[in-house]
Amino acid sequence: MSSQYNPPRRGKGAAWFPLDVNEFVSVFLRSLQDRSTKAATETSTGSMIINAFVHFTVGTGLVPQSSPENSLLNWTEEQRSTFISQAERFFRMYAGSRRIDHYGRLDFFQMQAVVFRNCAETGDCLMHRSYRGKRRNYEPYVQILSGRWVRNPQGETDSKGLTGGVYLDSMGRETGYSIAETTEERQDTYTCYPVQKFNPRSGFEEYDLIRLDQREANQVRGIPLLSPVLEDIQDLEAFKAAYKAKAATQALFTGVITSEKDAPSPVVSTMDTLRGLALPRENGDALPAPSDVDDVKLGTGNIIALNPGEKLDMAESKVPATEYEKFIATELSQITAGSGFGGIPSEMALQKYSNNYSASRATIAGQEKRWQDLRAMLSSGFCDPVWEQVIDYGIRIGEIEAPGYIEGDWMYRKAVLAVTWIGPAPINIDPKAEIEAMVMAIDNNLITKEDAVRMLFGKDFEETVERRAKEMRQEDSLKAADVPEEDTDESR
Repeated sequence: MSSQYNPPRRGKGAAWFPLDVNEFVSVFLRSLQDRSTKAATETSTGSMIINAFVHFTVGTGLVPQSSPENSLLNWTEEQRSTFISQAERFFRMYAGSRRIDHYGRLDFFQMQAVVFRNCAETGDCLMHRSYRGKRRNYEPYVQILSGRWVRNPQGETDSKGLTGGVYLDSMGRETGYSIAETTEERQDTYTCYPVQKFNPRSGFEEYDLIRLDQREANQVRGIPLLSPVLEDIQDLEAFKAAYKAKAATQALFTGVITSEKDAPSPVVSTMDTLRGLALPRENGDALPAPSDVDDVKLGTGNIIALNPGEKLDMAESKVPATEYEKFIATELSQITAGSGFGGIPSEMALQKYSNNYSASRATIAGQEKRWQDLRAMLSSGFCDPVWEQVIDYGIRIGEIEAPGYIEGDWMYRKAVLAVTWIGPAPINIDPKAEIEAMVMAIDNNLITKEDAVRMLFGKDFEETVERRAKEMRQEDSLKAADVPEEDTDESR
């Protein structure tokens, strides 16, 4: 018997579709993208928030650390060590060059910042992965397209099969995208061409829409980071403009001359004199007649003697807040906290921390958890697919040894291609205190040295150990070269 808690089945294997979140998102998507991009590029507040998210999440790029699942592979320690060394070196050489970019302008680590910034400003971005050449001469590459160019063909409204430029099947799953392309004249007119998510011949996932802040499972388009605070940013910018106008007005000498009601009118009034002073004189020409001048503008530092019965009143502009810095700080803290992707403390956006170490450290530590969440989403959406594509290419051309990879199933290959991404190191307000805390944690077996190196400096542990060992050998050789020969009988 069916009820609201046990509804009747719609058919074998059929999925239930609740109210569609895409109906709300796609209606306002273009407007949100345009306003968010404008705020991020034309206002200091929007630019500051976007830059802070990109800097603390990506920095100079997430670095891969190969970590194959040996429980499924049954490799020897030598095989595993050889694969890790070859895979990381090959990826660093290939993806670290501009060959990975379709346009040939960026390397993989620079592309991460572009992907994250696109997702922050427009809500998402489209990744296209493919290959150049044929057979053994093929090379993988990646093309990044802004989410602004994924849109419905002109004149076509949203439907269950096409929402916000995303093609969906009967189960609500993505099957392809509609990409806008401007005409040859590069005007506002454009045409759209459809692309399939999966390559029909190989089954390779060729196109994928990257969303870093997906709030519902069936949501097909992302939401720009600044969407919740666009109105607040606009109001704050208006207030800042008004305050700057006030400062500029009070920097000038502006006054109004008033006369007593019964005061006799002078033959030449002070206003007539000021009108003359306000105009430039060329070649010593005489002052123009007062009736020919309508506007009076006083120069800085002019002192005029007034006629009897006249007085000077200074004009002052008024603004709603007198404590400018305090008001801006309050508004900014609400804007940064209310922005998308979980928000950000205003201290980190301004790069201005309090003198209280505990408070600043708590702010940084709390936000670092959010940076890790965003890095995980960037890794799964962009970094992992690129790593898998490049390492698969390296294995197939014989640059990387991976026993059983070619003939293995999808789970075996997934175990081979497992990877961990290391992000930028957290801010160290007191490096000595941070290092002492890490040493104490290592001594009590709470963390590993590898964890400490990653958390403190954002570096790879094995590479750090190898370089340090090389430095120690060099230091020992230099010390041995500086030791003088012993004074013995044979040396005399």
